[in-house]
Amino acid sequence: MEGFVLLIVLMAIVVGFPALLFGLGRVISLESVRRIGHEFRPAQFKLWHLMAAVIVAALVLQVFAADYPARLFPITLLALLVLAWFIRIWRREFIFLMGLRDEDFPGRFDKLIWVFLLFVFTPISLWFFRSYRLAHWPEPEPALSDEFGSEPGAKPATHPV
Repeated sequence: MEGFVLLIVLMAIVVGFPALLFGLGRVISLESVRRIGHEFRPAQFKLWHLMAAVIVAALVLQVFAADYPARLFPITLLALLVLAWFIRIWRREFIFLMGLRDEDFPGRFDKLIWVFLLFVFTPISLWFFRSYRLAHWPEPEPALSDEFGSEPGAKPATHPV
């Protein structure tokens, strides 16, 4: 049982370390720091975000509060959550890659090379492909939805004139 838990934890570390190493650069960029107070929308946070945060916090507290045999279960669950998160991101990037035509790449076998890299060097090549994808096919800026259907240029009723 301990060997199985160790295997899952090591896999999560192998996947999670590059995720933190290459993912934090996107989160803590100078541009994102400038937009901290300007981009917050209450609709960004859903109920499942809060539920997931509570569950992860409870598992982390259980790891530090419990004795040795009881620590295996929360550590295993946290490692499985990291692996599931990574698989979800990998699947999304792979589906994006498969949706591209061969003409979208500059080289002759670029798509085949990316598929090979995504399968063989999975933890690191995922972030390399994501960087390549964002450089060549940037994601569109999220548009703010007009929930109340107000006229353009009209100010909310609570806004002082």
